[in-house]
Amino acid sequence: MGNTETSYSDDNQTREALAKAGAKRTLHEVYGLFYGSLAAPDPADAEEHTPVIFDEEEDSPVISDEDAENARMNLLSLWNFLRKWDPEKDPFYFPEADYPDNYSGLLRHLNDDLALVQYFIAGLNLGGTETEDFSADAIDALHELTGALTRLQKNIDVCAALDPLAADDDPDSTATMLDEIEESLADGIARVTIGLKHAKR
Repeated sequence: MGNTETSYSDDNQTREALAKAGAKRTLHEVYGLFYGSLAAPDPADAEEHTPVIFDEEEDSPVISDEDAENARMNLLSLWNFLRKWDPEKDPFYFPEADYPDNYSGLLRHLNDDLALVQYFIAGLNLGGTETEDFSADAIDALHELTGALTRLQKNIDVCAALDPLAADDDPDSTATMLDEIEESLADGIARVTIGLKHAKR
């Protein structure tokens, strides 16, 4: 069935639609942007994210109307899906992704997680979030997200120095590390979202 305005089920369909429409953002970046904007006190409409997601410079390649509309529909489908997320009850949704079983795949995985948080913060800014909007716990959670970004960057720096085609010599430890990082990211984003509810305008 694929993605519709009322049902979202296929990340790869959205990736393909964005690529055909010339998007400059990855799906992790779009997820983060939407999570942040939806958490903000004054969320932008889905269409208002277009300048962030696409390169609208004059020399950008011409995109067909069909590809542009397909991208718009998939983004609206994802927006409506994430808008229904209840951080107090529902699990956090990371984009589905397949990574090569080597250090190149691990590096991409770490960069995707980093980008999601960075664009979550960009979404908060796009939605007009002010310092006084945050609850005390949301401020703590934001500080913890900043710490997680530092940890991610350190892991990225270590991984970037390794042979990208080499197999991970300790996959269990790597899986544990990724689980811990993503659990921390999910918890932080959920707490920030909950801690901004009272500031909705």
